[in-house]
Parts: sequence; C-alpha cells; structure tokens
Amino acid sequence: MDRFNTERLSIFSWRPILEEHSDRQELEAALPAILTPRALEHLPPALQLSQNNGGISSWVDQRAEESDVLLVKSRQDNALVGLLILASDPSEMLTPEIHVGYFLGEASWGQGIATELIQGLVYAAGKDGPAKLFGGVSNDNPASARVLQKAGFDFSPELSSPNSQMYFKTVG
Repeated sequence: MDRFNTERLSIFSWRPILEEHSDRQELEAALPAILTPRALEHLPPALQLSQNNGGISSWVDQRAEESDVLLVKSRQDNALVGLLILASDPSEMLTPEIHVGYFLGEASWGQGIATELIQGLVYAAGKDGPAKLFGGVSNDNPASARVLQKAGFDFSPELSSPNSQMYFKTVG
C-alpha cells in the first residue's frame, strides 16, 4: 500500500521523492514544521530528531531504511501536514503485521486530521487483503489513543507495557 486518499488528504510513498535530489531537499526543508519537539515528545528515542546525528537528513535515511513512509498532504493546497510510518513484520507471511505510526504538524492538531488519516489507512489496508495493524501509544498521549479507538482499534493489555498502550485491528 503506497497510496490512498481521504476526503481532505492525499497519502503516498516518499520513495520517489527521496530518489530525486531536489525533491528530497524540498522535503527536508518542510519536515521541521512536522518534526517539532511537541510532536516528537511522546515517541521513543529511536524516532527522536537529533542534531548531533546528522539532523533531518539522517532521520529521513533511518526511517527509509526501517519502514515504509508515506507523506500526508492536504488535498486543498498540497501542503505537507504529516507522515505515516508503516513497519511490517517480514516473518508474518500469512497475515501481515503492520506497525503504524504517524506525525502531524502542530498546525493540523485538533482538526480531526489524525482520525481521518488512520480511518483512511484502515480502509485502504482492508482492500489489500487481510492484515493486522498495530499502534503503540505512550501513556501520556491519550489523544493518540482516542484516534486509534475511533478507527476501530482494540486495546491489547497483553502487548502493553507500564509506559505504553498497544492497540490492534484486523482488516481485510
């Protein structure tokens, strides 16, 4: 799944953009508006942006190496509003397991964009056949937990830890 749309959003893989030097530079220039300290504060250390480790360019390389990343753009003005990260478990061949993460720029908070994005993902993933979607949420980020619940994800106490809650949804 490398492309889908919702009413207000166009979501597509960033791979072609990373291959074009000028497109990649444009993307890297836009990412600081998405990867703000407030947007990253509830995420694990591996997803934090560090100026000591090459900054944005290094962060992009690391994400591209470990997962599929989709750009989330406004259909109204084509502005970048966020990122959707999909990390598949290659050992699960019968029913793919996909770990879902997303970042939205602070300008998009409180507008239902996250809920629309995750509901769109659920619909698009269901069209590709059976899959199990997982989303982890820090205990201090209840808004993200509500987004997953609105999209039909169920809480999994077995997969949760003292610091985070795990949610899952089977599609297709």
